[in-house]
Amino acid sequence: MIIIKEPIWKSRSVGIAEYNLGMGYSEIQISYEDKQGKRLYPETYQITKQQALNYPIQFHRGVRLRIIPIIDLHNLTEENIKKNEI
Repeated sequence: MIIIKEPIWKSRSVGIAEYNLGMGYSEIQISYEDKQGKRLYPETYQITKQQALNYPIQFHRGVRLRIIPIIDLHNLTEENIKKNEI
């Protein structure tokens, strides 16, 4: 499970370190909360390493990050798991 503290607001994306990407799917949660304590992105998302490696690279403190738009992440819901759509 990859926990993102805060998204990149300008591009509505997340930066994921390449070394955190698993061999299959990686699960991602965005833990950022607004002033009322409500999570803006409460879902759990998923992306494959192969898909993530297609996104642009940005270096932050010497770490290679893949910048992935939140809209491109797959929403991991019980319904999708049951249907094996992901």
